[in-house]
Amino acid sequence: MPPVSAHIPHRLQRWRVPACVLLGIYLLYLLAGNIFLNTPLFDQVTNRKPHKFVMTTGPAITLLPGHVIAWNVHMRGHVNHTVYVLHADRASARLAVLPLFRREVRVPRLQATGVSAEISRVEDAIPPPPRSDQGWTLRFDAIHSDSIRSARFGKLLIIGKGEGTVGFLKQLRGGPSELFESEVMFSDADTSFDGVQLLGDMNLTARFSYPRHYRDQAPGLAKLKLLHAQLEVDARSQGLRMDTDAATPKISSAPVPGRLQVALHLIDGQLQPGDHALWQVPLHLGDGAPDRGMLALQLNVAKDLRLQARLPPKPGSGSEVDADLHISGRDIPFRQPSQLLERSSGTVRGEWAFTSLNWIPALFVRKPWLQLDGGGTLKADLRLRNGELIEGSTVDIPAADAVAEVAGVRLAGTASAHGELKAGSPSQAQLAVRLPRFTARPADARDVRLFDGRDLALDLTGDGRLQELRKGVRAQLRFSEATIPDLTAYNRYLGSPQMRLLRGTGTVSGDATLDTDGRVGHGTARLLGRNASAKVAGLDMGGDIDVNARLRRGDFSQRHFDLSGTTVELRNVQVADTQGSTAWKGRVAFKRGRIDAQSPFQVDATTDLALSDARPLLALFAQRTDYPRWTLSLLDSGQVQAQARLRWRPGHLVIDGLQAENDRLSVRARLDLLEQRKRGDLYLRWGLLGAGIELDGDQRQWHLAKAREWFDQRPSLLPAGDGTGAAGSSD
Repeated sequence: MPPVSAHIPHRLQRWRVPACVLLGIYLLYLLAGNIFLNTPLFDQVTNRKPHKFVMTTGPAITLLPGHVIAWNVHMRGHVNHTVYVLHADRASARLAVLPLFRREVRVPRLQATGVSAEISRVEDAIPPPPRSDQGWTLRFDAIHSDSIRSARFGKLLIIGKGEGTVGFLKQLRGGPSELFESEVMFSDADTSFDGVQLLGDMNLTARFSYPRHYRDQAPGLAKLKLLHAQLEVDARSQGLRMDTDAATPKISSAPVPGRLQVALHLIDGQLQPGDHALWQVPLHLGDGAPDRGMLALQLNVAKDLRLQARLPPKPGSGSEVDADLHISGRDIPFRQPSQLLERSSGTVRGEWAFTSLNWIPALFVRKPWLQLDGGGTLKADLRLRNGELIEGSTVDIPAADAVAEVAGVRLAGTASAHGELKAGSPSQAQLAVRLPRFTARPADARDVRLFDGRDLALDLTGDGRLQELRKGVRAQLRFSEATIPDLTAYNRYLGSPQMRLLRGTGTVSGDATLDTDGRVGHGTARLLGRNASAKVAGLDMGGDIDVNARLRRGDFSQRHFDLSGTTVELRNVQVADTQGSTAWKGRVAFKRGRIDAQSPFQVDATTDLALSDARPLLALFAQRTDYPRWTLSLLDSGQVQAQARLRWRPGHLVIDGLQAENDRLSVRARLDLLEQRKRGDLYLRWGLLGAGIELDGDQRQWHLAKAREWFDQRPSLLPAGDGTGAAGSSD
């Protein structure tokens, strides 16, 4: 029998060797290719820079050169601040071989199933490489999937039945990129934001592309200026629910049907004429999340953009919105969205019950010295021109709990407020706050009541331009004849057991100008005390007091304040251990005075004194029976005019250089009252007669011979000067 080869045609025998070679090469490819795809060799090649790009797969197979099927494909990339993650249950790709010789990895088609995609922004950045044309080129003409499960963009998540085709080109090592004509569609999808359901039964179609460019030509969000995109959405909207009746407001969705319809085209960063969007969303907002009604937001595009919002009034909801804004141009400023406001003109009218109104005074003041605690209703009628509020805009708050802290005093009550924008260049914003009733307490002692008043007026005025408003606000605070139920509450400001108010009532009025930080620039305060009783350096005194305090100017950088012009008057005063049928009276006028509010707190002043007689002054140094007989007839000798310098720190009062004269009597004195200690020197003269007293606590030493020489040799208690310096006193 002849050999088998003899039966093979001669023309076929010559192909036997090449076929065997090709078969061997194919088998070698199968062996090498599948080993490469399913061993760490694949990871070593594809994941050379894992901080920038990582791709992992499950089992993978290649049967034909340039064709790969892989399961459980996972890719993660990090560029600048953007991280993208792609996952597919299965992917099948064909690689073009010839472009490899041009340093191009070209995949004409990639088919994927069970796809999910995620794009997020992170704090850590991986800087992109500088512009270059030296890297390999990746070209995916069509990445297609009929089973896209989800897509996440930051906190926005879409889950549903998706399909799409995306193509792109990217040259590595700083080369250009291009997004080919791409399309993604979802049907019956659900959309949520940060875990809150927003849309259901959503049908979405998105088409997008951008031309080839280098990154430095359009970095980050600037790419959107190159984007050509079309978006169509038709979805059932969920209601929005935010319950603020909790320490942390809770945001969720409400099963109340609304609607979202969108048809937008973006070309080179501009919407196109005919584009429109309408979102009807039910609102449940506030304490307990009451039903506010259906909010309708509508966008229409022609030559310009027109944005409208309407929430019809609903009885008992305290909510109503009617806004109509025209935005010049069709350009969308993705990098600076606030520019939309600068291009906006129109009206915003409405009424809204807010859980907190504190954001309103925050527009005017830098530090929270004025607060609207709790909630309240805001009624607004705003008019805008090119992003600025214009004259005629008003804001009203019928009632809200208000707190103002001024000079360490906390004024609180239920307030109403009216804000208005007045014409000018620039316009002037005015906010008038009125408290029909209020209570004042120390800021650091809420259980102490200083006074109760009516009709407190606080008027704030500033530049009507919102970005300039807080820079130059001036506030005027006024109230009149507030009732002081107990004068002893003011002992905390005296800070010394040598001077204590024992009882009494009174009234207080105030008028002050403040800046945006709540600091008093200048002002007045009037305190009237009736039937007051006090102990001063061991003397029991009773009568009426009238304090007319003036702050002429303040230097807040150095914390120095001028109180020149302040007066203190005492009337109908009865002093224990002194005789006299008529009540005593006196007046202290601060010719020059200064408060140094830096540590330690200190008041220095030069004063003029007008005393009806010298009885209280002499009683500070000795009892009536201790004085020489010739002085007794001088106690009622008539009005005494005096001058003195004083320094006061909490708990410490020093009076020096006191000189008092009348027709019959001449007095010189200095006195140091520190906590429980009392010391000082007194000299008095009648004609040729003179006497001196050296006081140290309860000890008194009389100097009858050469009394004037003795007094002049005694050291002063304050440094020489006008009484307004900052030098320390002798303790």
